[in-house]
Amino acid sequence: MFLSLRRWLIAIAAGLYLYFLLPATAVIFYELYHLTGFGPVYWGYSAFKAGGYYFGAWDYQLLSCVLVALLIGAAPAVFRRNKPNEQA
Repeated sequence: MFLSLRRWLIAIAAGLYLYFLLPATAVIFYELYHLTGFGPVYWGYSAFKAGGYYFGAWDYQLLSCVLVALLIGAAPAVFRRNKPNEQA
């Protein structure tokens, strides 16, 4: 079914995460690095910090978040395989 509520809620949550919470994820990685001292966690902080900054400054941020949500929500309906009729 094209209108699966669970799939659309996940799609909307992903779009909202990209729009609002990408820089906040960098803060979580930063604090986790200082709690653990584990080096690769700092790489995650650097990636999310740069991604949050450049994605937030991009002119097409809102459009891309809406497109991501639409792709997640509609992709299973568009790319659904037709199952051949099974004969007994």
